[in-house]
Amino acid sequence: MLEEEGRAVTVAKAFFAATTKLSSNSEDILPQEDAPDRSLSVFRAFSELFPEFANDKDRPDSAAKNGLMRLQFNKIGYEIYDKEQSRRVPAVRAKPGNPGYGFRRARWRDTTTPGEDRDTCERVLKALGVNCERLECIKRRVNDFKNEWDLVRRPSRPAGPGRPRGHKRGVMGALVLPETPVAPPEGGGASPLLAGVVEALVISGEPSPMGSAASSKKQKKCSPPRQQGGGGA
Repeated sequence: MLEEEGRAVTVAKAFFAATTKLSSNSEDILPQEDAPDRSLSVFRAFSELFPEFANDKDRPDSAAKNGLMRLQFNKIGYEIYDKEQSRRVPAVRAKPGNPGYGFRRARWRDTTTPGEDRDTCERVLKALGVNCERLECIKRRVNDFKNEWDLVRRPSRPAGPGRPRGHKRGVMGALVLPETPVAPPEGGGASPLLAGVVEALVISGEPSPMGSAASSKKQKKCSPPRQQGGGGA
């Protein structure tokens, strides 16, 4: 059981590294929860693309007790990004317009356009043991989440009578991880913690966590991960 949880945590950290990045725009934020009419949270993307490692009560193909619950997954995200309360993200069990919580200055990577974002995504997920067919599926779906979230995300100060939409504010302070202040990287790239995840996955001599934890249920959109020799980590 602990071994399964350990693999799920490794995959979740790699997912954050491969698909999200720290933005220089203080308006950027990714939601920890889904809205009543849209499911665009980071956890929903993770549970859809890696159902064998997610315990999502809203998805019949999730891994149930062996996967990460939303709360556990979000805690991993808050080791990488600050937690921010904002009306730009949906709030659970609250009136419309009330502030929710999200990952401060986090942004989806552009996983379909040639460049650093796509290269990082491919490098991290290949090191995780994801095969090419599934990798292409993941990149497309992450891009879908990115595009839709950019369309529906509310501004922090919406325009209204007597208050036109203001200009974007400047960059906020440094990203702070638990007990360790870290200056934000130049160019809006991944935080040092995400870079560490990438490096650890690439140079690790341990078997891929994807090797022995392939889903036993048929996935509708993506093929199962490549089986690795020697079982799990």
